[in-house]
Amino acid sequence: MPSQPRERHVAGPAAAGRRISMAGLGLDRGSDLPLYQQVAAHLRNQILDGRLQAGTRLAGSRTLAEELGCSRAIVLTAFDLLYSEGYLRSVPRGGVEVAAVAKSSGAALPVAEVGADGDWLSDVWQAVLETGYEFDLGSPFSPGAPDLSTFPFEVWSRMLRQSWANPPPSACIDMSPLGWTPLREATAEYLGAVRGLLCQPEEVAITSASSGALNLCSRMLLNPGDEVWVEEPGFIEARWSLKAAGARLVPVPVDDKGLVVEEGIRRAPNAKVAVVTPSHQFPLGVPMALERRQALLEWANRQGSWIIEDDYNSEFRHRGSMTASLKSLDRSGRVVYLGTFSKVMLPSLRMGYLVASPRFVDAFGRGRARVDVHPAGTAQLALARFLREGHLLRYIRRMRKVYAERQKAVIDAVEALMGNKVEIASLPAGLHLTAQFRPGLADRISDTDISRRSRGTGHFVQPLSQCYVGPADRQGLIIGYGRLPKEEAFGKLSAVAALFPA
Repeated sequence: MPSQPRERHVAGPAAAGRRISMAGLGLDRGSDLPLYQQVAAHLRNQILDGRLQAGTRLAGSRTLAEELGCSRAIVLTAFDLLYSEGYLRSVPRGGVEVAAVAKSSGAALPVAEVGADGDWLSDVWQAVLETGYEFDLGSPFSPGAPDLSTFPFEVWSRMLRQSWANPPPSACIDMSPLGWTPLREATAEYLGAVRGLLCQPEEVAITSASSGALNLCSRMLLNPGDEVWVEEPGFIEARWSLKAAGARLVPVPVDDKGLVVEEGIRRAPNAKVAVVTPSHQFPLGVPMALERRQALLEWANRQGSWIIEDDYNSEFRHRGSMTASLKSLDRSGRVVYLGTFSKVMLPSLRMGYLVASPRFVDAFGRGRARVDVHPAGTAQLALARFLREGHLLRYIRRMRKVYAERQKAVIDAVEALMGNKVEIASLPAGLHLTAQFRPGLADRISDTDISRRSRGTGHFVQPLSQCYVGPADRQGLIIGYGRLPKEEAFGKLSAVAALFPA
């Protein structure tokens, strides 16, 4: 506190000839706010509101302490705080009076309201909000949404109870920003079993789902204005984090072999990062060909760039052998592999993982400790046990058959109801399909028109064209089937088919 003269027991007159009393202020001793700050806040508010005018002499500290029912030290400490802030000043013979400060009168000072046009937002946040996106989490066609009706809630709730019946002391305080060590170990084992990705626990960080990981990686790797390759069409939610980091998005086209690496090099050879979904491209679903993967890795190694691999939904493989992850081909530590438990378990779990070189993971953890700390510890302990006891692997194996049947039901229904209007192909993995418009249909109706009208049927379907950064070169509908029972596919898709022109 500044060394200001403390007033002695002098109850001088107020500037207007009145004595200032604080008898009406009731101190809340149960509040987290210290008593001296409560006294200071009361006086500060009265000064700013104009009820205590400049030159008003305060009563002595002993008198005020008696009125408040507190010690004189509390009043003197409050005075010291207000001295330092410029609200009070000392006067001859030890008195204290109100200093001349600007008042917060609503009549004297105009109040600037928060504008609806967002001119008060940062440029990067405004860019995020301006990204158009239509979705409906309650729709049976929501892409990527798992079937919650078959999830083993009884087992999961038991894991939660057991984990917190007698938790280790280290789990009751802040955990490592890289996650609970047993969960990192269990995740490494899980990835080896379900994805064939061999990694060590020190290469794993537990994240707030894949979106949280991408957000932190974007802030970790990118400076404002850095170029980033994004798939065109691509996962629009990934672009939000990149825009929030100030990145300049460079759309790179996708064909039947995945990302066209040559075009990416032509458009932005010095891009800092490439964000890709090579195992099951979103939204088209095609896997990236081996020669494209090798070309992408060679570019990253040559340029010193980074590749962020979002490996969503690959656990749900319906047929054929598992496509190897891009990370498994990485020999230089340029690939950061992201995955999530939310899409295979519960969307609200918001738990995922990052796999990268130990050096990257260490830097990720040190930075995260300053901005995000770690996901909820309760779920981390339960998830470690859930994985170690094999419950998630058994659930995934059971659901692979269920989702394969649902995919077939959707394909059969689409071909029967709209086969002359769209093309739809069976894909070996995932929880969604894309029905692309046949040539000429987009001249008669747009996918955004059908999507908008589908809300009225209660069966919202996302348009393919919203997945583009630039103008869309194709149109279609993204049809999720994770929550769609196979026996309901034909009926619900009939409502969508009726929206197409005859």
